[in-house]
Amino acid sequence: MKKIKLALLIILSVIILAGCGKSAKEEFFDYTKKNVTENSSNDISMTIKDIKLTTDMKDSPEANVMVTQLKDIKVTGSMQHDVSEKATNTKLNIEALGQKIPLEFISKNDDMYFSLDIFRGISKIASQFNSELPSDEKTLSAFDGKYLKLSDADTLEIDSKSATNLTKEFQKEVSNYFTSLDEERFTKENDVVTFKLTKKDVVVLAEKFNTLSKSKKEYKEFVIPDFDEMIKNLPKALDAKFNLNTKTNDLAVALTSTFDKKDEGFIDSIEVLYNYKPNDKQVAIKLPAKKEIVNVKEIEAILAPYLSDELDEELDEELDGDFNMADDEFKELVKELEKEDFSSFSAAESDELLEEYEPLLTEKQYKTIEKIFKNK
Repeated sequence: MKKIKLALLIILSVIILAGCGKSAKEEFFDYTKKNVTENSSNDISMTIKDIKLTTDMKDSPEANVMVTQLKDIKVTGSMQHDVSEKATNTKLNIEALGQKIPLEFISKNDDMYFSLDIFRGISKIASQFNSELPSDEKTLSAFDGKYLKLSDADTLEIDSKSATNLTKEFQKEVSNYFTSLDEERFTKENDVVTFKLTKKDVVVLAEKFNTLSKSKKEYKEFVIPDFDEMIKNLPKALDAKFNLNTKTNDLAVALTSTFDKKDEGFIDSIEVLYNYKPNDKQVAIKLPAKKEIVNVKEIEAILAPYLSDELDEELDEELDGDFNMADDEFKELVKELEKEDFSSFSAAESDELLEEYEPLLTEKQYKTIEKIFKNK
């Protein structure tokens, strides 16, 4: 997953480059400049065009069923950008495993809101894999029409201001890099400008991102851990082909990833198609009303009955297995608990949590945990 995220970070950055002029290269960047400097509204879609299995898995019924399910995944929606309001609204519908899942992001300045209407679809899909999530109408309806404010400090463990500043600086790096590319990499036939992005480009831009993250103290949290290992584990080949129709402003992107046999996966290569087509649906972008916004603690409260039952089951399983917590496991537990904020817990709630842990701990370990809960 990290491989795909890193690749998409670089590929999506191409869409926000700046430039001017009339050569094939400059026409391509005219389009990208227009999309970030003027109001825009686009229909977008994503489909998986092809998946090739490795030679040893071509006759596997299980692998072929999975490929069929993956190829059935479709994403459609729209993306709207209001320059004067510094706002965007992205609405997607994901079709997967017989379910339709709505996905919506609304942003303005540094604030971003995520629609929780997605929860119903996720719950239904999870049930197909015997991974139980709350599915009762009371719980599901509590999420309907609600939004999580992603920029809240208790939601993201990152500094949103630093993230915004880093993004702006990285966009400049991306712009400078693509401006320096040879004209020959951009070709035009009739009204279509074609440009190809390669794995080499992805690696260069990833290196620029990591170098930039190391350049200032405020960006330190964004440095990619185990960077060399991540680059080493990228797909064997990674190619993105951009086709821009300069008359209609339709943009088609074909992303192909080819994996190395040593990865020991069942997929040899996968080709994904993205399409962006301008529409005339520009309307005012509305932010969620105050009553529609929930925070992480409110979500946890809604899910508390379910999470509590799940925890009880896990603890019962551990106890039935004559569980003893090793020192290294206990140290990890302490690290995780010290990160949590128990200040809002009542004395009764703290005591209840301690009771859950007590059978798993030695007397010394229990006193350490008790001190963490009581001091928060």
